[in-house]
Amino acid sequence: LYPRKIHDKTFSSLDRCMIHSTTFSQNDLAAVCGLATLEVLREENLVENSARMGEYLIEKLKVLAEKYELIQEVRGKGLMIAIEFGAPRSLALKTGWKMIHRIDQDLFCQSILVPLIMDHHILAQVSGHGQDIIKLIPPLVFDQADADRFIAAFEEVLEKAHRFPGPIWEVGSRLAKAALR
Repeated sequence: LYPRKIHDKTFSSLDRCMIHSTTFSQNDLAAVCGLATLEVLREENLVENSARMGEYLIEKLKVLAEKYELIQEVRGKGLMIAIEFGAPRSLALKTGWKMIHRIDQDLFCQSILVPLIMDHHILAQVSGHGQDIIKLIPPLVFDQADADRFIAAFEEVLEKAHRFPGPIWEVGSRLAKAALR
């Protein structure tokens, strides 16, 4: 889907008809990089590490889910992990949950993610618009020390988030004010 003049310049003859059939087609450097990547994955057992560290992280997160009512579910495969939040049972937290969701569906996760990055230098992301799910996709070289550091930081953020109005309302208020400006 491009203008005719681009088509004519790019695919001007039969020998140029496959000039862009795929991004890495006919690219020796890309093939060498791909082979080197596969070799590192095998030599350093990164797939096995991903499975092992993912299980370890999910196990630790499920312990936190039992302790903190804002966590509804923890799931994942390897090091692709989702932490889903849901409406809490306690009245004070439920009030805060409803208030922040009335302002904007996306503010709750941001109120968890902002302290993670600002206070702990840990980058995580929301899984999508209007979802109360944070996704963790750490690198394949993620190790137990990294996992323990994340769990400690995440628990600190969760502990503060379970106080109302607390950081959820503070971060949510800041983000809402910025959005309204």
